[in-house]
Amino acid sequence: MFKNMMFNLVRKTTLIALITLGLFCLFQQEALAGAWTVPKQRVWAEYYFKWQWAKEDFGDDYKKKSKAKEARAWDLIMEPKIELGITDWFNLLWSMEYKESKYKEYGRPPDWGPYRRKNTGVTSVKVGAKVRFLEKPFVLSGQIKGYIYPGYGINHGDDPEDRNKPDIGDGDDALELKGLIGKNFDIPLPYKNWKLPCYVAAEAGYRWRSSPVTNDIPLFIETGAWPMKWLLLKTELDTIIAHRDTGSIDKDYMIWRAGPVIQLFGNSAQRQGKFIANVEFQYGLTLLGKNFPAYQELVLKIQAQF
Repeated sequence: MFKNMMFNLVRKTTLIALITLGLFCLFQQEALAGAWTVPKQRVWAEYYFKWQWAKEDFGDDYKKKSKAKEARAWDLIMEPKIELGITDWFNLLWSMEYKESKYKEYGRPPDWGPYRRKNTGVTSVKVGAKVRFLEKPFVLSGQIKGYIYPGYGINHGDDPEDRNKPDIGDGDDALELKGLIGKNFDIPLPYKNWKLPCYVAAEAGYRWRSSPVTNDIPLFIETGAWPMKWLLLKTELDTIIAHRDTGSIDKDYMIWRAGPVIQLFGNSAQRQGKFIANVEFQYGLTLLGKNFPAYQELVLKIQAQF
């Protein structure tokens, strides 16, 4: 039941996004979001910061269950990202993810003593490239990315008897292929012929993984609007669907996020202007999952193009 619900929801949201993108292709506008590429000899830099926490997990049956012994888990993730414009249509990508995880049990009998764990490490170095195929009537790009696991975090915990807990990653190398599409448009408003600038974008692909965790299908949908020139309000769905029978552990999730982007210089979403800078804030909630924590999260992104 829950498995069908997960896939039905993903199919519906994907279908809505594709239909919406098709309608927006009637307009001749600039494209934006993930499909857009950095101009030649320019750099797009981002510092990504996420704090997530959970007291429940999604089990193999997609049902939420409290962690054992009233435990709580917290993660701090930091990831610097770089996109380099080799040409206007070809970019190189690089990022490195660092993660710090903490785990504490609050429901233990007093005579057992406290149980706390902490683990830190670099969980992944990502390198890749993006190629833009189309600019009009929408932007269409392809992306390839390799995930390299450096080995940090294994046997680097603070407890000699249980060094690799809490888990800070699956410890796998991976290769990901993605298609990206984006479009912006205007919605007419019934006041002085005003128009509300908006956009919609989608990504889909496939990721081959070397760990016992199955290969997966990443899906991403986002949309937003500019009520003011310097303020973008956006929301997104970030989904992973496990490809069954390609590994011993299935992991699914669907995370909803929403928040503002404060544009300090230039048009940050469309990457227009000689210098671009913005700050983005998001709140996120895991809506569905399988063998995955029921996270809530706060995200901060500091971005610049120069």
